[in-house]
Amino acid sequence: MSAEISRKTRLAYGGLGFPIAVLGYPMTLFLHPHYAGELGLGLAAISTVLLVSRMADFVTDPLMGWISDHTRSRFGRRKPYLVIGLPVMMLGIWKLFMPEPPVDIWYMLLWNTVLYLGWTIVVLPYGAWGAELSENYIMRASITATRQVYTIAGLVGASVVIWLYQERLGRSDPGEVLTGIAWTLLVMLPVAVGLLLVLVPEKDVPAPPRQRAWWRELSSMLRIGPFRRMVYVALAIVIGEASRHAVLVFFMEDVLQAGDRIGRTFILYYLMGIAAIPLWQFLARRYGKHRSLAIAMTHSALMVLATAFLGAGEYNTFLVFYVLKGLSFGAFAYLPLAILADVVDVDTAVTRQKRAGLYFAVFGAIDKIGIALGMFIALQVLNLTGYDPQLEPNAAGLWMIRLEYAVLPTFFFLLASFLVWNYPLTRERHSRLLAALERREARTAAGA
Repeated sequence: MSAEISRKTRLAYGGLGFPIAVLGYPMTLFLHPHYAGELGLGLAAISTVLLVSRMADFVTDPLMGWISDHTRSRFGRRKPYLVIGLPVMMLGIWKLFMPEPPVDIWYMLLWNTVLYLGWTIVVLPYGAWGAELSENYIMRASITATRQVYTIAGLVGASVVIWLYQERLGRSDPGEVLTGIAWTLLVMLPVAVGLLLVLVPEKDVPAPPRQRAWWRELSSMLRIGPFRRMVYVALAIVIGEASRHAVLVFFMEDVLQAGDRIGRTFILYYLMGIAAIPLWQFLARRYGKHRSLAIAMTHSALMVLATAFLGAGEYNTFLVFYVLKGLSFGAFAYLPLAILADVVDVDTAVTRQKRAGLYFAVFGAIDKIGIALGMFIALQVLNLTGYDPQLEPNAAGLWMIRLEYAVLPTFFFLLASFLVWNYPLTRERHSRLLAALERREARTAAGA
């Protein structure tokens, strides 16, 4: 498959990013406020469920990546798993987002695990598929940018649903918002998957020269220096974002006293993210993907820190800084994946294998575990202050919400910027690597 991928193919491939983004939105923003506030489960118990249910990803994500890398069928390596995982994901959405009270912590644990299992089966082969559409450094950035435009559009769409429920229908309870998002997803996911399966081809990749257990392949991956660096960068980004998202609803409701304006806030935030993607593509071409990511993380840190001491009645000031932070959202959502696709080529040079599925699986596991860790830390510490979403907030709880929303993410964002600034796999090095791989393949073909 040539380096140039048609616009039609890129658009069809990126389309699944829309409903996936809509799904990810409530998982970190509205699920725990609903289960803690309306269903009466404690913050400590909820944070433990979120962490425990993610522990399975240490096994399921690498295993799923290994399986899809080693699958050979008349339908392709990646496509069959989207068909298998879709109904699992939809069942989890139905049961987790629209529970019938009373429910207990075991109910939440079960259906949270089912939903993420379906997510794993669908999203990991999907990400690896995208990495294999082209081997060109810039075209990969274009593919992931296209997917990210859909992703941010999905986040805008979810924000519109929330805005309609909160400000037009007067139904601001997290449970009602979750119901609206659930029905949106149950319609859109099958449509997006169907279009992807019909319109996007898979690259024909030869079977790997040797078969090894997935845990041995995982061990060999960790010896790839650029991959280890990106693991650290991804963890820093995700933990910072997750700790902020864990308390964002509480920050807007109890600190700013503007809980009924969450939808409009996110609409503006994500629209800014879409508008800024061409800027980050320009910076990636000019300075490299890693430097662009470092700039985005530093910008995010400054914008988040500026909101640390805001209080009731200062929503408009918060909105300015929040929307300005949206400038960098698109960058740190898509640039790490574009960089990871280049890392796969380093692995191919070392191992002579095509293991994009395993790499995206491990990266997906890191993402989900980082989210769980960030939320676990934020909710457990907030619980220690005596904060309870069902009661009037105390002073200690309000200050802890401020710290966890603004100060803790700032530390992790700056750490990520520091780690990625001197990332070793630059555009020039990647070009030399691809040239070496092409020469090796030519010699192999000539000797066959």
